[in-house]
Amino acid sequence: MDHGVLPIRILYKGASTVMWQSHGDRRAPGLLPYPRVVEQELRARGHDVHTSVDAMSAQRVYDLMDRWERQATSEFPDVVVLHHGHMETVHAVIPRFIERHARANRERPGPVRQRYRRVLVRPLWKGLAVLQQRIDGAMPGPLARGLARRRARRTVAHLEQYLSCIDRLSSPLVVVMGLLPTGRVYADWFPGSVLRTEVIGRALRAMVARRDSPRLLYLDLWDEGAAWDARGEDPRPDGAHYTEAFHRRVGELLAARIEEWAATQPHLRG
Repeated sequence: MDHGVLPIRILYKGASTVMWQSHGDRRAPGLLPYPRVVEQELRARGHDVHTSVDAMSAQRVYDLMDRWERQATSEFPDVVVLHHGHMETVHAVIPRFIERHARANRERPGPVRQRYRRVLVRPLWKGLAVLQQRIDGAMPGPLARGLARRRARRTVAHLEQYLSCIDRLSSPLVVVMGLLPTGRVYADWFPGSVLRTEVIGRALRAMVARRDSPRLLYLDLWDEGAAWDARGEDPRPDGAHYTEAFHRRVGELLAARIEEWAATQPHLRG
């Protein structure tokens, strides 16, 4: 490779939708989340790639600004992929810290801790989830629409703050990932998430269109997900996380957009 050509540095930020798979053995060979599919696709086309992922379960867009300056100045990403907005569609009333405490993958061993979680935390979480399900399903239309619009405004505000800050230090391509239509599992457990997903999804698309920047792209997954649903291939059977096949499809779409942009960048052209 030409010594003047640098690797494409890609930074992914978001929640568990970035790296978890919906079904199957996540440790099996060849089962790749879409950031690794992007890397695989770009390497197959002759590009060197450096991938960084800053994502965890139940990550909110509110946390987007954490570590942004360190990442922008130490990693110098060429591409930033923002996969936010899904967490804001889920819960109507349960605070995020309760879900993190009840469901985070960081349990520590010990008889007292394990009994505490088995006897108190898990039953309490299940009871709260059922109560929220009833509240969410019975919420009057005007209140549900108001909640959805408020979530959308806050999501866009945090994203735009991040975009404004990173523009001061570097000039990466920023890809805003679109949302999928709410799946059957989440439509049952979180009835209001159907409306919240539609409203936040439209807000993300409108934000990118309004800013009208060649360095800001919107990867539309709504129609793609709807097409998979229509042919009976649920792309997120557990309600939130992509199947292996849909991770691959998202990775292929994203890799094509990144390669197209990289061709315009002198330091990335072969």
